Amino acid sequence: MIKKEWLLILLLLVTGLLLRINNLCGRSLWTDEFFTLFQASGHGTDISLLMKTLTKDKQPRLLYAGQLKHFMRLESSRHLSDVITGIRGTDTHPPFYFGIIYLWMRAFSDNPLAVRSFSVLMGIVSIILAYWLGSLLFSKREGFFCGLFVSICAFCVRYSQEARSYSLVMALGLVSGLLVLRLERGNKKSDAMAFSVMNAVGIYTHYFYIFIAFSQFVYFTFSHHRETKLLRRFYMFFMLSLLFLSPWVILLFFKGYNFYLTEWIFGYPGILEKFHNLLYGFGQYLFIFYKPSFGTLVMLSAGFAWFLYCLWLSLLDMRKNYPRALCFCLHIFILPLLGMLFIDIIENGALLKQERFWVFPFLGFIPLAGYTLSRSFSKNRLVTILFIIGMISSSWPVSSLYFGPAPKRASQWINEQSQAQEACVIIYGIRSVILSQAYYLDDRIKLLPVLNKPQLTQALGEGCASAGKVFICRHYHRTDSSLMDQPFMEAEDIEKSGFVLEEASLINDISVFEYKRR
Repeated sequence: MIKKEWLLILLLLVTGLLLRINNLCGRSLWTDEFFTLFQASGHGTDISLLMKTLTKDKQPRLLYAGQLKHFMRLESSRHLSDVITGIRGTDTHPPFYFGIIYLWMRAFSDNPLAVRSFSVLMGIVSIILAYWLGSLLFSKREGFFCGLFVSICAFCVRYSQEARSYSLVMALGLVSGLLVLRLERGNKKSDAMAFSVMNAVGIYTHYFYIFIAFSQFVYFTFSHHRETKLLRRFYMFFMLSLLFLSPWVILLFFKGYNFYLTEWIFGYPGILEKFHNLLYGFGQYLFIFYKPSFGTLVMLSAGFAWFLYCLWLSLLDMRKNYPRALCFCLHIFILPLLGMLFIDIIENGALLKQERFWVFPFLGFIPLAGYTLSRSFSKNRLVTILFIIGMISSSWPVSSLYFGPAPKRASQWINEQSQAQEACVIIYGIRSVILSQAYYLDDRIKLLPVLNKPQLTQALGEGCASAGKVFICRHYHRTDSSLMDQPFMEAEDIEKSGFVLEEASLINDISVFEYKRR
């Protein structure tokens, strides 16, 4: 029996690994992953100083692609202290993930495959953790289906292939959930201490991990309000986890923290749209297809409707047979969603609109999905198997999808078009945008980052005086394309500068306009 159990777990791990290594190094790094590269390599402070200079200059500064590439390479002179200092300078992220990636790159190199492989590892670990969580909440049978869900879920696969912190957040949240369940059953000090540390590490990884911590706090208070001794121990170690955060909080306090520098979070109006985003985000847990065909959309809708029906029946069954487990799942799933909705409405935010932030409520959805698949498998095995196949068919191609501006193909096209000629790339945007474009360009190609129409005019005049070809690049953001598409690039201004449009294309959310000197 034990041998069969481990064979099933091994099957889950192998399946999950195959889905996660599919096209792992074939897909271009995208904008946010370059943020990981320059921060984890200890160049955050250098980038911050460069960007301040670029924004203050009245005319655009000429840079070579080769000059910018070293910001994304781990040099022997860089230390962990440089990573921490750089993170403090950007104001938008806590330091733990970048510190881990710094050590990971020290051990395995700074190439994209090596950097992404840490997220793959966390994704595989999450399969085992999901199995344990389901087993603890229900039984080993449900635990297997929880592990199966994490193994084949496109949402999990997608973040297990990205050099960002979300795969780590998922693993930490699952460990934290396991410790909460162990603590309420055994009231052991060791579990309470481990929970305290894990809670702090989670917030040191991503500030929005506070959603998970808060949901666990409310769950424990609601479920054990009559158990004074147990509740007192939980509160004490929960407060201890906040104490672990105090060194970083103090540093931010004296420096001055500006939460609004998290540039993709705020500035998206439309209250009614938030509720549409709730439904869309929930659907992303089951399937991810970018621009599906009509036939695929019909099948996705049918699968989604079937799963919702099975989920409703499972909730009724859990209420009868596993009320404490249902309480845990709903708290961990619903409260983070309400927190995101609150920020979206109050601050005109876009947390619900962005798929990555759905990782926080996802931790409560995993056992709900696992229980639903287990129950539906018992009731209707054929339909459940077809649904599982549908999930796998969504997860396999997800490694070929781009979820933001990915510059590899656009840069390669510029390299080919500019052969034997002096070329200049004018790029709208700062920070990760210019770095990501430079990463795949030939070292000899010049880059001119511009922020407005006057800088564009100067770039075309003085900056590109000796260039035979000029390429203008704009990186779009799928949450709101207008963020990266401000109307300052009028064609007549470019033509007045002595250039003629040869070709224009949109490649992986990057528009490239090729101009040739008359």
